[in-house]
Amino acid sequence: MEDKKNSSEDERLDPEKSPIARADFMREKIKQRPINKKKLLRRTLITVTMAVVFGAVACLTFVFLSPVINNKLYPEESPAPIDLTEETVKDEMQPEDMYADDNAIAAEAASVAIDMASSEISRMQEEMSSYHFDSSDYIEMYASLKTVATNTSKSIVTVTSRTSDTNWISNPYESEGRTSGVIVADNGAEYLILTQTSAIDDAESIQVTFFDGSTTSAYLKMSDKVTGLSILAVKNRIVDDTTRENIKAAPLGSSSSGIVTGTPVIAIGSPTGVQGSICYGFVTSDNSALDLPDSKYMMLTTDMSAATNASGAIINLAGSVVGFIDMNYNNANMPNTLCAIGITELRALIEDLSNEKARPFLGIYGQTVPEELTDGETITGGVYITRTDIDSPAMLAGVQSGDIITAINEEPIEGYEAFISRLRTIKPGEEVHMSLMRQAAEGYVDLTIDITAGSATVSGE
Repeated sequence: MEDKKNSSEDERLDPEKSPIARADFMREKIKQRPINKKKLLRRTLITVTMAVVFGAVACLTFVFLSPVINNKLYPEESPAPIDLTEETVKDEMQPEDMYADDNAIAAEAASVAIDMASSEISRMQEEMSSYHFDSSDYIEMYASLKTVATNTSKSIVTVTSRTSDTNWISNPYESEGRTSGVIVADNGAEYLILTQTSAIDDAESIQVTFFDGSTTSAYLKMSDKVTGLSILAVKNRIVDDTTRENIKAAPLGSSSSGIVTGTPVIAIGSPTGVQGSICYGFVTSDNSALDLPDSKYMMLTTDMSAATNASGAIINLAGSVVGFIDMNYNNANMPNTLCAIGITELRALIEDLSNEKARPFLGIYGQTVPEELTDGETITGGVYITRTDIDSPAMLAGVQSGDIITAINEEPIEGYEAFISRLRTIKPGEEVHMSLMRQAAEGYVDLTIDITAGSATVSGE
């Protein structure tokens, strides 16, 4: 008994012998979990897809927000509307300036002026009698003319257009055209340049070379189909600082009838067909109206010889532009006589093209009804239509040669100038209610024709 007891006690004290102390049943074997290939592939595809989506979103966000952020950090000047104010003629004595409101003051002023003029004339005669002119005076005179030309030439640019094409054997080549343009305005963000549309037709790229030789890219802002003139734009920020400090918009003078005829002028740009050429001469006439629809542009003729592809500007001795050279309207008898479109009538067009304001087109040629024909009760004032353009909105609406326009949209029209001014308020695509007088068998009859205005301008965008 005691031996059993001792044996039991020994088993209790010896863990290896005691069944209670055995821990074999607590041992476990950790097995690796089997890989679910489908689930792994699905998670991989989801991860890749999400990465592509997030990348695309980030890319689009950068593309669309980058310009906004750049504009916030580096704001670009907003173009200011161009307003070519009414021209003022300086240093010109107008007839009305020769009269005073008070007759007594006028008489006294005239007496003083006569006395001063007499003494001044006497003094000049004495000086002239003792002064002998020589070649140095001639040289000095032309040196001063060249100075005027050089100063205004800072507003002249060379417009170069490049176009790719293929020849008759399908070999590609690149053609290049050049003409002179005039910087007519600066809206704070762009330099605006007047040039001939024919020089940039179908151009794939346009470059502008300034007076100092620096070159930059330009783009078409708007063209006018009636005159064949266009406005190009050059961003101010891409022009070299040195160039920007020296170039300027050309001052616009006056070409009003009777003011420039017989006055000395200078042709700058490329009057001889060579860039940078200069000619001196006189304006011989300024009262020839160009045969163009819906307008009344005047042509200036000079005594200067020019190339048939001449371009540039005519300036007066104050350096102001009085005409834009255009040889397309030359008289057949004088094909090489330098001609230009008067700047007075071009002001409104330059302003509209610079501000990208679309111009309407009706296709009407006309003139103011003469006063001697308005004395009777039958014919009142208005615009006598000489003809209309083929397939123009006016012709398609039924307007005929010989009709007299008396009102547009119920607003009376007294003459051709008023008709042109009224057209500027009409937008392309707008319906125009035109009141006419048409000659019939028993006299003139009144009628109204509705015309849908076309567009005379083409945007560069």
